[in-house]
Formats: sequence, structure tokens, C-alpha cells
Amino acid sequence: MIEMEIALEDGTVWPGLGRGGSAKGEVVFTTAPTGYPQAVSDPSFAGQILVFAFPMIGNYGVDEDLLESPRPWTRAVVVGSLECGDSLGPSFEEWLARFDVPLVSGVDTRSLVRHIRTAGALPGTVSPVGGGENCLPERNVHPVAEVSPLSPEVFEGPGATVVVIDYGLKQGILRELLRRGCRVIKLPHLSSREEILSWDPDGVLLGNGPGDPALLFPEIDVVTSLLGAVPIGGICLGLQVAALASGASTFKLPFGHRGANHAVVDIRSGRGFVTSQNHGYAVLETSLESTGLEITHRNLGDGSIEGLRNLEQPLVAVQYHPEGSPGPGDGEEFFEEFLSLCERGMTR
Repeated sequence: MIEMEIALEDGTVWPGLGRGGSAKGEVVFTTAPTGYPQAVSDPSFAGQILVFAFPMIGNYGVDEDLLESPRPWTRAVVVGSLECGDSLGPSFEEWLARFDVPLVSGVDTRSLVRHIRTAGALPGTVSPVGGGENCLPERNVHPVAEVSPLSPEVFEGPGATVVVIDYGLKQGILRELLRRGCRVIKLPHLSSREEILSWDPDGVLLGNGPGDPALLFPEIDVVTSLLGAVPIGGICLGLQVAALASGASTFKLPFGHRGANHAVVDIRSGRGFVTSQNHGYAVLETSLESTGLEITHRNLGDGSIEGLRNLEQPLVAVQYHPEGSPGPGDGEEFFEEFLSLCERGMTR
């Protein structure tokens, strides 16, 4: 092990230990105590350095059959205490090393997380002490282009045909659709209106993904053209794209919502529940006027928008991850609501 450091853009530095390697990205944190292999394999973390707020990480291995994608997408991982317990799969450290993802342990993550909560998520580097200049420069490309597939993929099923626009889709979302018998067609992020409708979908689901949604100009235009033509659902980034396509605006949260303990209320029923979340942007509530969108869910922590629907067109979307279900099944009703729109189509 060698001396490593996490250096933020504001000049603050946190020491730690690691096996080397350098990375550059936005430094963010998650409060989830478990599911760390799923977190780092979530494409929504592309381009980011992930700090685990929970002090002990790694006490079980990587369950490779249950990952959100086949590989880690985080640029680097930062933990307080790295554990190593018995497991059937590789250890967390071994798995990250397989993909050359730097891992820094022994970091005062409590102090680092408190700093991010005060200063906001900032760009930073992970590197051996004094070696930050060796970090690879940022590429001028939206991270959705890095994580989205290049060609369609079809998963057969006896139920509704759902086209999923893959902006960086978690496998958990695909599993939930297949569990409900859907025929799923997964399409790249730049698929045209004509290609999407050529599959004769009963509904279109806008998936999760990384980065600033307001910069996805072609993707937003396509969704705008689909409004009213086919039932639309959205999850996480998908909600933001649907809102932008409807004429609303988005903004960057100070330090984002990332973890498995975010309380949300369905304001239609008054029911509160626990959600899994991973996003750095939200929809601006004051921009909803004249969009036809109505708020269905709110975050009980900061009051931000967690769900939207359109009363005139078949559209429902949530900001949290309904497939994450830390409740454990609290958020799954979104899939039932979306598939109900698919079944009713334009006759609702």
C-alpha cells in the first residue's frame, strides 16, 4: 500500500492509502451501508469519484450476477475502513483492481462528506501523494454517450411491449420489467422517433443515467416528439428528460441525493416510504407552469420533486429508483402505474 490523497478543486486534501492509480471526476458521496458493488456498477456514477459515508465497506464480496452492469463505472472509490469477509465472488478490492479503478481507504470520510455537504459536490482527483498531475483530463463528451449501448437489444416476454431508452440503464430496472412479463426492447440514447415507434411499443420508458440532463438536446427533442403519441414513463434521469421535453427546467442540487434511506411522500395518498436514489439534478418546481405536469411525489428531506405525471397525456415519472426498493418493496408501484398506462394506451 502507498500513500494516496483525494484533492478537491477548492484546495482541500484528504490523505489515505491505496495501491496506486489516478482518477479525475466529480467527488460525490452515498450514504448506503450495503449494496456497494451495485452502486459502483450503476452507470449513473460514470465520471464520478464515489465516497462511501458508511465507515466500513467490503465486508462481503461482489455478487457478480446481481450487478447493475458488468463493470464499475465510478472513476475511483473512497472508503473509511476497507474490510474483507468471506464470499463466493471476488472481494470488493480485487474486483475494482480488475478494472483498474483506484480504491483509497483509511480516509476520514466523515470529515470529507461533511465538507461536500457544505461546499457542494466538487471536481477532484485521486492519486498517489504528489501525483495529481498524472490524472487523465476530462473528455468533452456527455457521460450518457459513454454508458449507452450502440445497438438495440430485445428481451422477449408475453406481456406489454416496452421500449426502454438506455441512457445508462440499471439492470434492476430491466429485471423488474421482465418479472412482470414485458417484452423489452432496449435502445441507444440517440434513437430517433421513427426507430422507437417502429417497434410498435405499448409504452416507452426513459431510463436512468449520468450527467446534466439539460445538455441532452437531441434526446430531449425526441421525447418531445413522442409526447401524446405513446405512453411514457421515466426513472431518475428519465424523469428529468421527460420534464425538459415538456417545457420545464432542471437545476443542480448542492450535493445530490445518493443513498438507500431517502424518505419520499406520495402526495396523492399521503403515504410515505423509503427510497433508493442516485442523482445530482432535480426539476425546478417554478418551471412547471403551463407544462401540463403535476407533482405526485416529494422528498421529505428538502421538498424537491420526486414524481410527476401529466393529466392530459399518458406520462408518469419518478426521481427515485423504484427497483431499488430498500423498503423493501415500497417503490415498486411505479411499474404498476406505468404498465397500467401501457395497457390503456390513449384511451385513458
